[in-house]
Amino acid sequence: MQLNSVYLYPNKIDVFTNALASWQPERYRRVYNRNLKVYRSVDNRIDLQVRNSDQKAADITGSALVFNIITREGKDLILTKDCATQSASTGKVYVTLTKEELNSLESGFYNYSVTQEVRETIDSTNYRVTSRTPMFQDAQYGAIGVLEVSGDVLGEADETVVVNKFEYVNPATTGFSDPKYYTSSLIDAVGNTQIPQSLHTFQIYSTNYTGTVKIQGSLSEGGAPKVWTDIETLTLTTATQTYKNVTGKYNFFRIRHYPTTGTVDKILYR
Repeated sequence: MQLNSVYLYPNKIDVFTNALASWQPERYRRVYNRNLKVYRSVDNRIDLQVRNSDQKAADITGSALVFNIITREGKDLILTKDCATQSASTGKVYVTLTKEELNSLESGFYNYSVTQEVRETIDSTNYRVTSRTPMFQDAQYGAIGVLEVSGDVLGEADETVVVNKFEYVNPATTGFSDPKYYTSSLIDAVGNTQIPQSLHTFQIYSTNYTGTVKIQGSLSEGGAPKVWTDIETLTLTTATQTYKNVTGKYNFFRIRHYPTTGTVDKILYR
């Protein structure tokens, strides 16, 4: 029997206020903070422990902590969000980055900061910030940390390949009686990343198309395959949109269609 352990523990970091104005030399000094890792398609809770320069939990009663995500170049503020207070007297707060907030972010590295605000209430929905100070990541007064969006825990869809170039071939010009047809540009199926059960989807967009569409595959290596096999043949009548799923391991695909009337405008492959 195979047994794999998974762990549930808080994504927690310490942040520091300069309330004592200096670091105590006899205390342990934080050299740096680790990078924060978050993932798309799930809610990510980040716990923050506010400490003073004496490494003791700091009382943040009467203030609010704000979590900010910034581009790596520091030019754009992507997200700013108030932290929820778990215990003001012991400096424990947390922020939850929801899946909706993270789904629009590409995988990669971002900067983050935490600020402490003192607010003056104007009315039930508005306030004025009277003081804003940085929370530090380390004993060197670094106020910027690194946030890594490490990907999607449910997997990421491959980019869709758009095929909209078709080469016209008329066999009659070379002495053959076969019907005229169009052949698409080459589709790289990235065969080295597939298994025999890999699923390929072709979405065909056309304008009042009547004719035959063939999905062809090749196991040839290199960039100019010569041997092709008909995988699926579709007979369409005044079609505007249709799709076909193909299962298998191939290196390349192409589309060949034999029109009676209408046109094939483009094909999306994933």
